[in-house]
Amino acid sequence: MKPIAFLFPAFPNLHQTFVLWEVLALRERGVNIAIYSLKRPSTGTQQPEAEALRPEVRYLPSSLSGAVLRANLRVLMRSPGRYLGVYAKLVRSWWEDRAAGSEWKNRATSAGAPDRERTLREHIEGRYNRNAFLYLLKSLWLVPVAAYLSEDLRVRGIGHIHAHWASYSTTVALVVHWLLDVPFSFSAHAYDIYLVPRLLGVKVRDAAFAVTCARVNKAFLESLGGPRAAGRVTVNYHGVSLGRFKPVSRADDGGMPTIVTCGRLEPYKGHHVLLRACAALDRPVRCVLIGEGPQRARLEELARELGIADRVELTGPLPQARLVEIYGRADLFVLASVVLEQSGKRDVIPNVLAEAMAMELPVVATDISGIAELIVDGESGRLVPSNDHATLARVIAELLDAPDERRRLALGGAARVRDIFDRDKNIEDLAAMFHGLEAR
Repeated sequence: MKPIAFLFPAFPNLHQTFVLWEVLALRERGVNIAIYSLKRPSTGTQQPEAEALRPEVRYLPSSLSGAVLRANLRVLMRSPGRYLGVYAKLVRSWWEDRAAGSEWKNRATSAGAPDRERTLREHIEGRYNRNAFLYLLKSLWLVPVAAYLSEDLRVRGIGHIHAHWASYSTTVALVVHWLLDVPFSFSAHAYDIYLVPRLLGVKVRDAAFAVTCARVNKAFLESLGGPRAAGRVTVNYHGVSLGRFKPVSRADDGGMPTIVTCGRLEPYKGHHVLLRACAALDRPVRCVLIGEGPQRARLEELARELGIADRVELTGPLPQARLVEIYGRADLFVLASVVLEQSGKRDVIPNVLAEAMAMELPVVATDISGIAELIVDGESGRLVPSNDHATLARVIAELLDAPDERRRLALGGAARVRDIFDRDKNIEDLAAMFHGLEAR
């Protein structure tokens, strides 16, 4: 099979482990992947499998590097009209999507939870990241990098580029497509579609195909792409390794119940809601927060304010083998995700929920985005309103008092994951899409 370029914003990334497993699983099925990354990951902590891949990743140089400037000069000399026209096409496409961006901002603001949990730095970074005009400037800044990449692909004989995340990495893939007539595709996940929806319409229309991890994402992308987007967006759930996340025997030792959650320590994950729910319970519980992020100090402070700091453990980032051990000793997995009102940032279908369910760990989550595609309330878990710690506390208490109900939900959750979130089955569908590129 001819090589396909996979382009990431930063690879590898511990908080985005699911794409690592996707690359490895696709390679096992004969997809020839050349890995590119716009930048180096910000953290040195990685899964062991990621460290093995790091040496082969091609990290693209900055827009002002000599290599990029020389590549752009070659592209300009070869096709001056096409090269300069890319800038105009980006601006025009960005402008045409302004209505969709305004509509989405109004919808997110009316439906979201307050952003007051964020620190001042996070507020500033959030405004920077969701500003539509800055989004255009950053996209234009990446055109020289895209031209450099187009030269590299041309020399290596790579005839297709697939970008992960629908924001800047897909912008680069789109520009490569415009410069070189190389077909491209992309995978859309969560914040990359909802934070700044500008340029998404043209990406969907011009892509050979788009893949996303939830039906709610598919509907949103197709609404932005218009009639030409029909049939271009495919739902492919990330899936869970059922060999790694498998049921374990759980014995009630009569000790303090353990609630576990996992995810980056950011406001949209709702860890602050979970801590308030734990403090509101009529019994002591141990709460384990797995992950790292800018909210760590704020969450530690909140636990102290609520008087539960001695029962809250923030583990930091962990490899999946350690994650499995903690899940195996927990009584409940709870993810209290919210939608932030200013940005619309949210979870869609967090993989950690499916991983916990695969291990027959009963789950409680909020009824936002695509989570209801995974959890059927009362059958495979419990769903509660977002940003409502009182209701969350009540549901947690009900489940802690009912071990038979927890077991019933745990079995239903595991069956649900086997039906639609088995990674091996889902990756076969994805591999077929890439193998089909050669036929086309």
